[in-house]
Amino acid sequence: MIREIAQKYENVQKGVGEIMGGALIETEARTILNQGKSEGISETKKKTALRMLKIGKLTIKEIAECSELSMAEVEQLARLQIM
Repeated sequence: MIREIAQKYENVQKGVGEIMGGALIETEARTILNQGKSEGISETKKKTALRMLKIGKLTIKEIAECSELSMAEVEQLARLQIM
């Protein structure tokens, strides 16, 4: 039973790929997924940098190095903290 389902799935996947350019569709889906992951990682880095800024013991350069953000990004976050 499982083999039949798997075979049907493979046939459908192959057919879709041939008709609709499945590789292109898969690539677009992966691109969207990767963008989402990247944005999530970026948000985490920003939150980390904000916590470091609140502590107030590190320089902008040190925070940038630790959070893997650019100095400009950390400076922008620091300015937002002041407002």
